[in-house]
Order: sequence, then structure tokens, then C-alpha cells
Amino acid sequence: MEIREFQRLVIDKAKKAGFDDCEIYYQGGDSFQVLVNGGEIEHYETSSSSGASFRGIINDKVGFAYTERLDENAADFIIKAAAENAAIAEDDEECILFGGGEYEDLPLYNDRLAAAGTEEKINKITVAEKAALDYSDSVRAADRCIYADEDSQVSIMNTKGLDAGFKSNSMAAFVSVIAEKDGDIKTGGDFFAGNDFDKFDAVKLGEDSASEAVNMLGAESVKSGVYDVIIKNTAMSSIFSTFSGSFTGEQAYKGLSMLEGKEGQKIAADCVTIRDDGLLEGGYSTMPFDGEGVPCKNKEVMKDGVLKTLLYDLKYAAKKGIESTGNGFRSGYRSPIACSYTNFYICPSKTSLEELAEHVGCGIYITNVEGLHAGANPVSGDFSLSAEGFLIENGRITSPVEQITVASNFFRLLENIAEVGSDLRFSMDGAGSPAVYVKNVSISGL
Repeated sequence: MEIREFQRLVIDKAKKAGFDDCEIYYQGGDSFQVLVNGGEIEHYETSSSSGASFRGIINDKVGFAYTERLDENAADFIIKAAAENAAIAEDDEECILFGGGEYEDLPLYNDRLAAAGTEEKINKITVAEKAALDYSDSVRAADRCIYADEDSQVSIMNTKGLDAGFKSNSMAAFVSVIAEKDGDIKTGGDFFAGNDFDKFDAVKLGEDSASEAVNMLGAESVKSGVYDVIIKNTAMSSIFSTFSGSFTGEQAYKGLSMLEGKEGQKIAADCVTIRDDGLLEGGYSTMPFDGEGVPCKNKEVMKDGVLKTLLYDLKYAAKKGIESTGNGFRSGYRSPIACSYTNFYICPSKTSLEELAEHVGCGIYITNVEGLHAGANPVSGDFSLSAEGFLIENGRITSPVEQITVASNFFRLLENIAEVGSDLRFSMDGAGSPAVYVKNVSISGL
């Protein structure tokens, strides 16, 4: 059964079954993944998945159910299941439905990516592997070389008049490298993500991945102390992503955010501006509307260090007495709505990494952090992470550094940012940052 036909059928049946209002959400698509090793295919996988979830209000209670099938029997099943779930619901969960709005026409589906054949995709990642292996005599292996892409479709319809949908496709490639010299072994890696197949430079990905490992050979630790540091764009993006929940209205309402009640207050350095841009051209998390059908926006979350707004879905915006910011999302059709970000990033300046190093003078350039899941407290902001990088001496990035631990607090880090760089880069989960120059960071080493 065609998706919109199924949605209309479910809504019609739900009304007859006594639901006052309801919504049917569909998500589905196809995915492809290949792993190469030594120029040969080690793993190859194609898959398809799709399904629809239903939520509705009946007898002042909210019911929820989902199905992987799209036929009349499935429609009857999810309506009955949702009604039964509503009948035994113990809490007074809110179900706020959005009536639709004006949506941006975004180039989310790339025909060139869709037309790329299997052989072409495999060749691309094979070229990336070869470029990594050829980069240096010190490269011993490219242990993980992965290409993956997906096509997806979203459609949402409800009794308030909402009827919207979009198609999108995207791809990602990752190369991990092992380098060795005189018994010293280092690993490194890099990735490319987007939906423009022609922008995927396989040779560059391979070489950049290899350089991450090779450049760390011969690394040594440093004396413990308080240092001025530059945090590399990818490392800062990872840190930023870890603490992103603090910027949601949901976490603030639940008392799990240090930013609760701080909208309108200065919480970071003057040079820090943060945006959440669901309409960003080429963004990995760009989309016309969120999981509730609310139009996505390009908005300032922080301006010159002042917190302007948190990120809200319909539920937590209503509790605050404001409008949703278009940040209610589902991790899949089976999942409930949760507040989350789109393309969420610290805005760049025009200052290059080399210029940041000149301004630091002497310090440490942190290129990689590990332990964010175990060594970071997303509520308090405290973190203690294993790290590696390079010394900054006389304004230049020089020799590699390892076996250090960086300890700080995310919110204090925001206050201590002296300057942001120009090299904005996003992680694959949509969080982004340029390199940042941070004063007075505690480093444990020798």
C-alpha cells in the first residue's frame, strides 16, 4: 500500500475507533555498506527497513503503537494496540499535534549519489585505502576502510491538517590506519560525510587518515601543568556533542542541565556564538521539519557568549509557554519524541589554525580525546579525558604529544575560550566546531 494511502486509512479508522486526534509517522529507506581490506571486499551489505508509528488521544489518554507493515490489517492492529496502551497508561503524557506550516524547499536528495553504482562505490573506498597505504613507508595497514550510504523517506500526517514529507540521501566513508616505526605503533583515521558523491575525494581521505597516524610517531608526554591549548575542530566537535543535551529544554525541565533558567545570561566568552541550523546547505542533519512536523530553522542559540534560547520540541515549549524551535526528533519510527539538535555548531571566525598557534605562543594543540562516554558528566560538565596532540612552541605546532589527560569543565571551557578558528567541521552526528584556543587548561602528564 502506498504510504500516504496507508496514513489516510489509519486516520480514518482511528476516528471511527474513538480517537479525538491522532498522527501517523512513516520512516523508511535503503542502505548500503562495504568494508574493504587489502583491495578486497571483506564485508558487503544492503538492507531495507521501513515502518510507521501511530499516536493518538482517546479518553484523555495517549496511546502509541507501531508496525512494519503497511496494509489494512496493520492499520487495524496499531489502532487497537494504541487504544489498549492508552487504557493502561498511568501518567498524563501530553500529545501535542502540530497543524502544519511553511517548509523550505531543500536539496536533500542528490541524484548523482543515487546514480552511483556499486562498483563505483567500491572503487572509491579501495582508492582511499591505497592512498593511505602509499602515504608513507611507516603505514603498516589500513585496518578499517568503510563506505556506506542510505536513501530515506519521511512522511507525517495528522488530524490537525499536517501532511508533509521529504526524501533524502547521504553517504559516509571512513579510513583507519596503523603506522609503526622502531616499535612505536600509532593509529589514526578520518572520515568524509555528505550527500555529494563528486565531493568525496578518496585520495585525500586516505592521505589525511594516514597522516593522522604517521604524524604521531615518536610522541612523548609533557610535564603536568596548566597550559593554554588549541583544541582541534574534530576533538572540539566531539566534546560539544557530548554536552549538547544541556542546551535542550527537555533536560532543563528535568533539572539535568546547568543552563536551566540561564536564557538571556552571559555564559561564555564574547567570541562564542552558537547556531542550530536545520536549513544549512549541505548539512548532515538538514531537513525541512522535525519529527513533529514543525519547520526547522536557522537560529542563534548563543550570541557573543549570551544564551539566547534552548532547543524545544512542542511538549517542552508548551511547558515554557513559548513556541517550539523545531527540535523535536525521533531516532526512528519506533521511538518517542525527544529534544535534540540539527546542525549545531560553534560559529567560525576568519582566524586560521596557524594564526591561533601564533597567538598561543607556547602550549598544546589537542588533536584527539578519548573516554567521553566514561570520563565526562553531561550534567555537571566535568570531564577528564585521555588526549594526544602536539606541542606549540614559539607560535608553531611542532612535536607530537601523547599520554596526557585533559581535565576541565565544559561550561568553564566556554568561558575561557580566547579565540575561535576558521576551520569549522562537523561530526557525523551534526555537532560542529572550528578549532578553539582555550586558556588555562589542566594537563596531567609526567
